[in-house]
Amino acid sequence: MSDNKRGNVLPNFLIIGSQKAGTTSLYNVLSKHPEIYMPQKKEVNFFFLEKEFLRGIGYYERFFTGIPQGAKAFGEASPGYICHPQAPTRIKEYLPNIRLILTVRNPIDRAYSQYWDNRMTLSETQTFEGTLEGALVDTYEPGKLGYFSRGTYVKYIRRYLELFNADQLLVLLFDDLRDDPVKFYQDCFQFLGVDPGFRCPEMEAVFNPSFVWGNFLYRWFFNRPACGRYIPVRLKCLLFWGRKKRFQYPPVGQAAKERLVRFYESWNRELASYLERDLSHWDE
Repeated sequence: MSDNKRGNVLPNFLIIGSQKAGTTSLYNVLSKHPEIYMPQKKEVNFFFLEKEFLRGIGYYERFFTGIPQGAKAFGEASPGYICHPQAPTRIKEYLPNIRLILTVRNPIDRAYSQYWDNRMTLSETQTFEGTLEGALVDTYEPGKLGYFSRGTYVKYIRRYLELFNADQLLVLLFDDLRDDPVKFYQDCFQFLGVDPGFRCPEMEAVFNPSFVWGNFLYRWFFNRPACGRYIPVRLKCLLFWGRKKRFQYPPVGQAAKERLVRFYESWNRELASYLERDLSHWDE
């Protein structure tokens, strides 16, 4: 082993969520910082996926092999950690002094983005309005998509704060990433104890833009989600070919939005109180 590399260690910070709330942008920027180390695999999911957790802590350590001696912060980003019911206790057992970073986004926008991601992979067979009938619950269940349960953020924050000190948790708003990315990343760097003056082009970049394939067969199924249930899973990949095109999905239907505003009202109010931030624009 080179003298300027560490041996296997465990992380001293985790990005615990939220899905579709800027974690890819955050991962890309942190990976560029000379005092931060992150594995090439973004979502390690050790504390989230049962099959990964059962492989043991020694397996997890392998993701943190060869960290440069100059690195002050080393961690990984697995957005499912925030809502998995067992993740907080698992993390506490192995990483009691960990620093936790959570990004939160308007939960309606977050859910809608997740929905369209699944539409683009032809794995969602319902309309967005149709998903409301079976998925509008406020507690995430492992194995479920959790379109709406992933957005009751304060429920999961409370769960973490039962095990970790408040100063171990940094909650960042997706709104701030969009409106003032330099300040957003600076707050993160300060929390991690690394040089807050670091800048890179990725701090202004937009990650995870939406794309669809342009071939006729794919577009036919994409525009008819209910027909996707007749495509065997192993054959869907055969539709993903040709040029990709940027895709801007339509706005949320008014009836669905009003229903979701009511659903999230109390959760958002409690989150606003915890953050001491005005989140009333999430209801607009």
